Amino acid sequence: MHNSKSAWFKLITFVIVFIMINYALTFAFVPKGNNTRMTMREMYSKKENIDVAFVGASLSERDINPYTMDKELGLKTFDYAFPSQMFVGTYYSLKELFNYQKPKLVILTAEQNNFTSKAEKSLVYLSTAPYMNSFFNEVQYYFASSAQDGSYLDRLFPWRGYHVDSIQNLIKNIYGKLTPTYINYPEAGQVEALANNKSGYIGKGAVKVNPTDSKGTINYDNVKGSHDIRNISDIQKMDVDYLKKISDLCKANNCELILLTTPAPVYQVLRVKNYFDFNNEIAKIAKNLNIEYYDYNLIKPELFKSKEDYFSDAEHLNSKGAEAFSESLANFLKLRQNGEDMNKYFYKPEEYNTAENYVSITWFSFTKKDSKIALTADSIHGTKVTPEYQFVLTDLQNGKEQIIRNYDKSPTFVFDSTTYKKYKIRVNAKTAGSNDNNNVRYYEEDISK
Repeated sequence: MHNSKSAWFKLITFVIVFIMINYALTFAFVPKGNNTRMTMREMYSKKENIDVAFVGASLSERDINPYTMDKELGLKTFDYAFPSQMFVGTYYSLKELFNYQKPKLVILTAEQNNFTSKAEKSLVYLSTAPYMNSFFNEVQYYFASSAQDGSYLDRLFPWRGYHVDSIQNLIKNIYGKLTPTYINYPEAGQVEALANNKSGYIGKGAVKVNPTDSKGTINYDNVKGSHDIRNISDIQKMDVDYLKKISDLCKANNCELILLTTPAPVYQVLRVKNYFDFNNEIAKIAKNLNIEYYDYNLIKPELFKSKEDYFSDAEHLNSKGAEAFSESLANFLKLRQNGEDMNKYFYKPEEYNTAENYVSITWFSFTKKDSKIALTADSIHGTKVTPEYQFVLTDLQNGKEQIIRNYDKSPTFVFDSTTYKKYKIRVNAKTAGSNDNNNVRYYEEDISK
């Protein structure tokens, strides 16, 4: 009996010491929480109920300005969203939200990858779960997300793969976690001060991307493009099951749920040859779950006119685009609330494809055989556009440019590079017959390496 008690005492002591060591290593080496921690702590501290919550991943975080939504709707809104989060993470994050808030409406932003994802990255869990107040939700989330990819240890011992990279940063990290402004966030005035930021985190779960920053607006030239096919067969039952869980959770909390695809750059939509077929399948899934689904890429200009300078990258809006989109979405929600048939505000896919009557991006591929270089241009454009391509060579030894083939509808061209040592090739693309130089796209690459 004595030996049994001693063994249990040693085991319990070992477990306690083990947990303490893991906690100490996590505290020291794992970077201090950033936007996700601030978002969760703001949600917990809310004295007024959140009326509308925008959930999901970075599409909500960056594309929707909750301050604009508050003003336009006359309601309390909040971006309760976490970068790269899949439906499994959204489900457990929402369980946490409903413990503290009773939103009347949840808008879940999603893209096609949300339905084909086989696992949520462990970093998504590590940046969110540790800040949940409910240990029960955190543990459930741990087992559910770890089961998707088997990375139980990565989530249990985060310092193994998610850590600061130098002694200097280690000291800064420990010091940063001990400062009162970090420990007590959000203190009075902290969120209000963030709201004035032109870029970065602005409070209420939202992130701004300043259009004038170096990466604040897409440069549609020199984008290496590609065509893609999204296989409907790649839709994961697990993702659909978690979407159903999200729907059931909202219903249990007397909350409406809308599934929303936010605007994307034209080329990002058109490069997926069956983009709308795939989204039609999403619509069927949503309908079977009694969820309203809207693809804002099909919205008519009377409600929202997407512009090229609205985007910071291939997926997200910058602050200029987010402001315009938020105003439009608020108007959309008001029309919906008034009983309007919202389907009349959306194009059919074929109408979208024909409406984009210009070349969005262009690029080329090449093959070499001795001194012969075979170039093949390609581009993304609307279905009624016939592109034409021009090839320009720049001699990198003297900087001289010369047109090696003028505009032609043929995308292929072969030239002899014998007389050149270092050079780059540029393809210009435009709508055939157009004289508008403002609608010329280009791609340039050094292929002499």
